[in-house]
Amino acid sequence: MLKDERLKEIETMLQTNGKVEVGNLCRIFNVTEMTIRRDLNDLVARNLAVRSHGGAVAAPDTMLTERPYEIRITRNLREKEAIAREALQFIGDGDRVFFDSSTTVYCLARLISNTQKFLAVTDTLSTAMELNARTSLRVVCLGGELKKTTGSCTGTFAEQMLKSMYFNTVFIGLPRISKTGVLSTSSMSELSIKRAAIDHASQVIVLADSSKIGKPDFLAIGNLSEVDVLITDSKIPADFVRYCESIGVRTIIAQAPPV
Repeated sequence: MLKDERLKEIETMLQTNGKVEVGNLCRIFNVTEMTIRRDLNDLVARNLAVRSHGGAVAAPDTMLTERPYEIRITRNLREKEAIAREALQFIGDGDRVFFDSSTTVYCLARLISNTQKFLAVTDTLSTAMELNARTSLRVVCLGGELKKTTGSCTGTFAEQMLKSMYFNTVFIGLPRISKTGVLSTSSMSELSIKRAAIDHASQVIVLADSSKIGKPDFLAIGNLSEVDVLITDSKIPADFVRYCESIGVRTIIAQAPPV
């Protein structure tokens, strides 16, 4: 296979899966690691990829759908971790708690102590594995088709499982919240999961850093008026905080540590 053909196939894999690994590419194309690393460097130089440990992820502007998990987890990480610390207060022993596939909710999962005792349900493998390391937790992971960009389970099986459950609290992350309270996402596969979680919870808590406030994304999930608590960071516009108060949504502003 010619180099240009190989580069085109790697680019397609990046757009479809969000990431590639050097070892797998060597096996697929039967070439050396040095050859693959040069290929990835060429894609990086053309702004089609970003190097990661052991491979590369798709450059944000080239993704056909949502950005891969490895890119999203690094965005506004200090704010996400501060938001997650504030969210801990809403988990009590004996609760039934849903953790969705957002990176901020994953940050919350990492903060759960080994002494807490509750039932945790999630649609995301990375979050399930993190929670399952706590010896006092019961962890349920939804089944279904595994999404490559997020490692989350989607589809009919996952939706049916979630719709048969009821939670004390659900933690939801969102790609976008409009200034008029529209909750939205670009992911068709995760739309119904987030919607079902909201419908089956006594308390809905949205974890969203201030960069998520803006124009609506492609798909509307619901409205902020359905949310009990919004936890965000100190860069949130004051007029948006006043809007939240006007519709009865409690707003908690997390203080990220200085750089």
